[in-house]
Amino acid sequence: MKVEKINTFEREYKYELPLVYKEFLCKYDGLSLDNGCTFYSLEELDDVNKELQVDIYQPDTVAIGNDGGDLVFLMKQEEETKTVYLVDAGDYDLETPYQIIQDFNEWLEKGCEIEDIDGEDIRGVDYGDLYLIKMPKEGVKGLVTIKRAFNLEMSTGELLQKSKNLPTKLLSNITSSKADIIAEKIGMSGLFEIR
Repeated sequence: MKVEKINTFEREYKYELPLVYKEFLCKYDGLSLDNGCTFYSLEELDDVNKELQVDIYQPDTVAIGNDGGDLVFLMKQEEETKTVYLVDAGDYDLETPYQIIQDFNEWLEKGCEIEDIDGEDIRGVDYGDLYLIKMPKEGVKGLVTIKRAFNLEMSTGELLQKSKNLPTKLLSNITSSKADIIAEKIGMSGLFEIR
């Protein structure tokens, strides 16, 4: 998505979106993860915020997504903010949020895990092994991209050898949401499976 489209949206609907969220919209323009987390596209942003009445209850914030359940993700309408407030859909109270995420981008890279009071992910995120189930269209070049993106501890030659016998295990102990985000980022959704 083009930056100009986002700027036009901000002028038209009177929003000031955080820079980190604008960068996210440029890359993804909405995203749904296996763990239930959904981030709104620019097209649905104003409608969802009106529907949730964010402008009435927390007018200096914008709802950017939800966990598929009772939590709404709010960010302050400030250009430099990176903080995400996970608040109950029933009260939007920023003073007593369910969880405060200090850095939107770090949280996204970690697969948007939502912890309970004990530090456990409340949605029972499953860790599993990452399998390559289809060869990338780019062949060896695509394998090199996968190796870098997932930080694989094997040579390109070893990866090429493994890729000749699909499905093949690439990595242990990764959440499906983190794998989804990385696959989406490198434009290779549908090539992987978590088992």
